[in-house]
Amino acid sequence: MRLLSDLHVHAVDGDTIRVGNERIRLRGIDTPEMSELEGPAASGPIRIVPHARDVYYRLVADVFVNGQNVAEILRREGFSKAG
Repeated sequence: MRLLSDLHVHAVDGDTIRVGNERIRLRGIDTPEMSELEGPAASGPIRIVPHARDVYYRLVADVFVNGQNVAEILRREGFSKAG
């Protein structure tokens, strides 16, 4: 868990993070769940660029860690599920 201002930031699963009470879904990516072997967690300075809400009312956003788009990194590393 990392602090962003006074909000706690942590990974819910490979494509969803929680910032305070807000669940944020990474735009354009579907990764394994945290309960699965490959379920990754992000760390480092986080920047969130919101785009929309999904059907579960999660914020869909581009998330950057250390200046890198997390979804792009996960895609390159083969963590995206077909779907």
